[in-house]
Amino acid sequence: MSRKTALITGGGDCPGINAFLASVVRRGNSEYGAEFIGVRSAFAGLASDNPEKYLVPLNTESVIGLENRSSTILESSRFNPFTPENEAKKYPEKILNNLKHLGVDGILGTGGNDTILSASRLEERGFPTVMAPKSIDNDVSGTDVMLGFRTAIFFGAQATRSTADSARAHRRISLVEVMGRNAGWLALEIGVASGADLITIPERPVNLTKFCAEVTRIYREHHYANLVVAEGTSIPYNDPVIERARIESAVVRSLLEETPELDSFGNPKLGGVSQILRRVLRIELGLEKIEEVRTTDLGFTLRGLAPVADDIILGIRFGIKAADILLGEKRSGVMIGIHGLEIDEVPYAQALKPKTVNRPDRELQALGVFIS
Repeated sequence: MSRKTALITGGGDCPGINAFLASVVRRGNSEYGAEFIGVRSAFAGLASDNPEKYLVPLNTESVIGLENRSSTILESSRFNPFTPENEAKKYPEKILNNLKHLGVDGILGTGGNDTILSASRLEERGFPTVMAPKSIDNDVSGTDVMLGFRTAIFFGAQATRSTADSARAHRRISLVEVMGRNAGWLALEIGVASGADLITIPERPVNLTKFCAEVTRIYREHHYANLVVAEGTSIPYNDPVIERARIESAVVRSLLEETPELDSFGNPKLGGVSQILRRVLRIELGLEKIEEVRTTDLGFTLRGLAPVADDIILGIRFGIKAADILLGEKRSGVMIGIHGLEIDEVPYAQALKPKTVNRPDRELQALGVFIS
């Protein structure tokens, strides 16, 4: 049986993934005579009872024009084969057996922290993998930027400026929520690019009394406010401001009592902090109507966008490097990254270290980040 390389895309989808896939296939076909198959739904597809149903043949002809397409043609999943429960069910062994059955001897893929972690565990079991980082959160170490981040910033800033202009016209407060569970890169850069008056990020806990006082000052001076908040913004639930909101708002009570679901990697599925802050601001600023604080949750809006040129170029460069390492140099166990202008590689252990906003408070405050 001829040997093949499998392509997978795990975790949240984002712009630039398809450019990576197209680049890998072109490079592998032309330079190494490699054969490729795409596997839909990443590790979920590889762990299925009938993996053939998840296969997508890929060659130079089939990827023509793929660079400009949004999301991922291979679909995605957050399936974790290495949970204690799934390991007891022998899913890792099943994946390795399926790969052997399919004639696959290496994996090239894209993913965030969790998918890269799963790839590293396959590597530990002796199966070659090389990954490229992708996430609009830009929260994987070992690279300056990841696939999807620049597109999300570009369109996120446009959307936020639009809501701010509307807020200015109606003398309202615009509150825009963006993704970012533990890392505030997306909120930070969208906020800066859109001229936000205040930005909140997970790395800097928010004292609501001081936050509301600052919003009050901005609102009185300018008669509108442009606020950008990360979904993982840290708010102490025993804050007196929260207690007042809990008493006055059934929505706040409901949201505070709701326990976020966890994904298969143990990450909470966040979202809704802007709805709490909307009601907090109405109460603390003494606004007559809830409509005076408008909320926009960009959330998944930024995932399925057509990629900007930066993400297309990055995907192509990542793809070339990944193919050269796995197929040309016969090495594995690394993530592709970019440092400055240079594409290079980092071991999985380095890539999996947390990457959060670690700039000095003075600089962040100058950029608009709220520092309690």
